[in-house]
Amino acid sequence: MAHLVCKCGYDMWNGESPNDIEFWAFSDKTMDELSYEDSIPFLSLPNKYDYNVWRCPKCKRLYVFDEKGYVQPKYVYRPE
Repeated sequence: MAHLVCKCGYDMWNGESPNDIEFWAFSDKTMDELSYEDSIPFLSLPNKYDYNVWRCPKCKRLYVFDEKGYVQPKYVYRPE
C-alpha cells in the first residue's frame, strides 16, 4: 500500500481493493509471452506488468511507475 500526493493536491492511496486509482499496463510483447503459458493465474498478473499506472480521480493526471517500489514515477502525464 502506498500514498502519492498528486500535483493538484489530491492524496491518492492504493490500499483499498478494488480501487479506481491503480492500473496495470502490459506491453504487447509481455501479453504475447503470457499467452504462451499453459495457464495464467489471475493473481499472478500484477507481478508480470510492465508499468504500474496511477490516475488521479480529481485532475486525471497519470503517474507511470516502472519499478515495483512506487519510489518515484518515471513519467507524469496530464490531460490537455
